[in-house]
Amino acid sequence: MRILLVNYRYFISGGPEKYMFNIKKMLEDNGHEVIPFSIHSNKNVKTEYSKYFVEPIGSRDATYFEECKKTPKVIWQMLTRSIYSTEVEKAIKKEIKDVKPDLVYIIHFVNKLSPSVICGAKKMGVPVVLRLSDYFLLCPRFDFMYNKKPCEECLTKGYRTCIKKRCVKGSLFASVVRVFSMKVHKAMNVYKGVDAFITPSEFLKKKLIENGFDENKITCIPTFTASKSEVGKPQVGTYGLYFGRVTEEKGVDTVVKAYEMMPDRHVKIMGDDTTDEAKRLKAYIKEKKIQNVEFLGFKAGEELEEIIKGARFTLIPSIWYDNLPNTALESFQYSKPVIASNIGSLPELVLDGVNGYLFKPADVRELCEKVALLDDDAVVEKMGAASRARLEDRFAPQTHYNTLMKVFSRVRKEN
Repeated sequence: MRILLVNYRYFISGGPEKYMFNIKKMLEDNGHEVIPFSIHSNKNVKTEYSKYFVEPIGSRDATYFEECKKTPKVIWQMLTRSIYSTEVEKAIKKEIKDVKPDLVYIIHFVNKLSPSVICGAKKMGVPVVLRLSDYFLLCPRFDFMYNKKPCEECLTKGYRTCIKKRCVKGSLFASVVRVFSMKVHKAMNVYKGVDAFITPSEFLKKKLIENGFDENKITCIPTFTASKSEVGKPQVGTYGLYFGRVTEEKGVDTVVKAYEMMPDRHVKIMGDDTTDEAKRLKAYIKEKKIQNVEFLGFKAGEELEEIIKGARFTLIPSIWYDNLPNTALESFQYSKPVIASNIGSLPELVLDGVNGYLFKPADVRELCEKVALLDDDAVVEKMGAASRARLEDRFAPQTHYNTLMKVFSRVRKEN
């Protein structure tokens, strides 16, 4: 099968890209041809198909809109990529015409490529499968968050709530553009052209069905992580570990405040420490003279693996409806118990008292109690083994591949 794989980045910057390269390799290992469609960036992995890629908003050095100079051209690009881009439609139709894929598998496109990737593929008669990494089909902010708490008012009161509260980046302009684009896409019936939706979690699948999406088109296929069958004997480490994005919705401040109350224990925080939230937390640590919280910055490769191996357990303290984070699966690989917030998809990953513990989001005292439960080495070893078993049972790469191929075969047959 020849598959056109669409994503708004062709380099690893987060969970969607990790999944993209993992699924690309898996499909190729099983004899399929995978062809990318994306946006030019100086960080991109080299590919012969980059000649079909479209120019980014701003420069090829910029990853985020905030990094771009707000010239008239950039503002226009932002508007068209948020609503509909004829430039992108033309580019993907050109690639489809030349490479003749059997289907298009879309990972992420919002605000960078626009839904024109869906419409362009459908106009060329190619079936479309869309994987959802967040809640962009339901929430203008993508994350159901407002004022550090989950919020679903746009679903119950309408999207004017987003404009009133300036939910998108705290900006009236950005909120209006986002809401307008969602209304345009609904009027165009863009998403009715999608042949199948893939959700990483049952939680997201349920949200879609509750809000009018066709249940028969939605398949939950949990994320997988690249298999490492030989990771050595599991270690019972000496520190707690948070790794991932250091942003407000990830709830890292809950970890910092919990360890402030547990000065005899040590926690490492691994991730980009140049974000606004990281700077705020480091300033707090300095002000309070907290000695047992260590920021490591971003790590990758063997250095990342060694830090995970050396952890006693890992922490996922999210305050948003986290949608099956890769960090949990990476923890399971190394037989680590996970302490996670009882929110979103996290209870699908962490079985309370089996391979870790769940706690109320943002509840500092309860997090302290759960950490204390892992003082016993025997408990850590038992829960770590349960984590590894859960990975191999529910989140096995072969299970993901088999289920995905059933979806691909079905949409091809229906088309």
